[in-house]
Amino acid sequence: MSPLHQPARRLALGQWFTPPEVADLALAMALPPGGVARARLRVLDPACGDGVFLARAAAAGVGQGGLVGIELDPAAAAAARAAVPGATVRRADLFDLAAGAIGERGAGDDGSGEPGFDAVVGNPPYVRQERLDRDQKQRVERRLAEDWPDLSAVDRQRLIGRADLAASVVARSLRLCRPGGRAALVVSSALLDATYADALWRLIERHGRVEALIEAPAERWFHDAAVNTIILVLERSADRGHPVRSSQRAAPPRPEPTGTGTDTVAVARLRVPTAVAARRVRGPHDLVAVAEVRRAPADSPRSWAEALRAPAAWFEFARAAGERLVPLGELVEIRRGVTSGANEIFYLPRDRAASLELEAALLAPLLRSPREAGSQTIAVDPRALPTVALVAPAGVDALARFPAARRYIASHAGAAERPTLRARTAWWALAARPARLFLTKAYAGRFVQRFAPGPVVADQRLYSLHPRPGVDLELLAAVLNSTFTALALEALGRASLGEGALEWTVGDAAHLPVLDPRRLHADRGPGPSAGAARAALAAIAHRPIGPVEAERPRADRAGLDRAIGGALTELLPDVHDALCAAVARRAARAASGSGPPAG
Repeated sequence: MSPLHQPARRLALGQWFTPPEVADLALAMALPPGGVARARLRVLDPACGDGVFLARAAAAGVGQGGLVGIELDPAAAAAARAAVPGATVRRADLFDLAAGAIGERGAGDDGSGEPGFDAVVGNPPYVRQERLDRDQKQRVERRLAEDWPDLSAVDRQRLIGRADLAASVVARSLRLCRPGGRAALVVSSALLDATYADALWRLIERHGRVEALIEAPAERWFHDAAVNTIILVLERSADRGHPVRSSQRAAPPRPEPTGTGTDTVAVARLRVPTAVAARRVRGPHDLVAVAEVRRAPADSPRSWAEALRAPAAWFEFARAAGERLVPLGELVEIRRGVTSGANEIFYLPRDRAASLELEAALLAPLLRSPREAGSQTIAVDPRALPTVALVAPAGVDALARFPAARRYIASHAGAAERPTLRARTAWWALAARPARLFLTKAYAGRFVQRFAPGPVVADQRLYSLHPRPGVDLELLAAVLNSTFTALALEALGRASLGEGALEWTVGDAAHLPVLDPRRLHADRGPGPSAGAARAALAAIAHRPIGPVEAERPRADRAGLDRAIGGALTELLPDVHDALCAAVARRAARAASGSGPPAG
């Protein structure tokens, strides 16, 4: 293996080398269409790696003298120079260079030399902010403040203090485009979910627009990286002092995908392999020939993620359900499960807790993992859980009333210095809040939401649900275990990690659309019935819940869905089809990561 492709080295630098077909597709989004004098264009890759974007731009007709790359890693920069001999490849940190120092003066068709590059393309480094030292963060902040004086200090801190470095590279890339120019960047799809990214979208809205998002639902572009990616396409608008003149554009206005407008974003899900799309697409107007293109409001980034991920059946179901759909956060308070910081101290097998004679009042049945024995049933038997959690009071005086627990805690006093426990006021006090109903944090092929007859403490891999006034927990348990909720979880959940797990954060779960259990009728009249829902939940709760394909033909599954859905039951065939297909596609996409590393 060449030094350039050593995993540890690449991880430290956030390097993931892009397949040529992905670079070609990104360039098709950023460059003017064929027939334009591309030889005179100026194209920048702000983190060029081994030069694949520069090489593919040259192959697309851009003159090598107009190609500029910046690369921090000396070995990668040398590889880029060798790949594109006529290109200008600077070995530097992107955030050490002022915009003018990068060579931002481009040559328009009229040779006017308007500021900025015609296109900025590339694959920004994936470096979590925790891995950036103080000096690095300060350099990034100073450069963003210089690039965008209207970016508030609060928004700069959101981007630098909480975001992956790629978000700041996106902000710089827009700055380095000329007015009317485009950036097409390969970024993690997690950017669409992150709250810190709101600062980035606000900046882009002031100075341009998000034109398109492109994903390959059936492929992983980076076989050796646990990340799912999209192509983010931006266009910079005219700034004060730099109006977009007709002579300034390198090409006539580009045709837009059907039904586009500046108030919407084109969200494209490729129907063909990326390599095929790259050969067919010559601009955004060609996306409809290779992808399912949806329109999402430009001012609603949350809707972009929904449009990118959800199958058509989800939108049909949501329209039919109408006001019956409510956010889960309206029904319950959602809390993270316990992070003990020292499982071997706080999580005890029942026989060990008994041998220590720990007081029963401080021992809570522990739902430790969605994958533990018996965890595939909806029903939880607290007495059968093999582990208990020690939930001791924080106050010293209160703890003194439990002498066995106090002795046990004193025997482990050295644990107070652990980083995982040091921040607690009382290191021995778990922030545990027992509950009866739980939402699973991550999903593979099955969807099970646990329900207990009495209070149970859950570990961090589950979220505890605490009902708001007027919400019946049993009816909500029936709703959450229906196929309709499974489709919502699959359609809207985060699948940004490449291993195939579907994940939900607490914040996302508060927005999860579910059928309102308060609308279930108390009688047996027309429409969904509370009595039928309770009976259907009881019929299914004690048997193992299988993967979605195995659940589909089960009579008790159909009974639960009918009791919850009422008239919506007629949509179940399409709902099942969409759910099974989406789960299978997610698994296949994860499996595709077992191939050789991308070069």
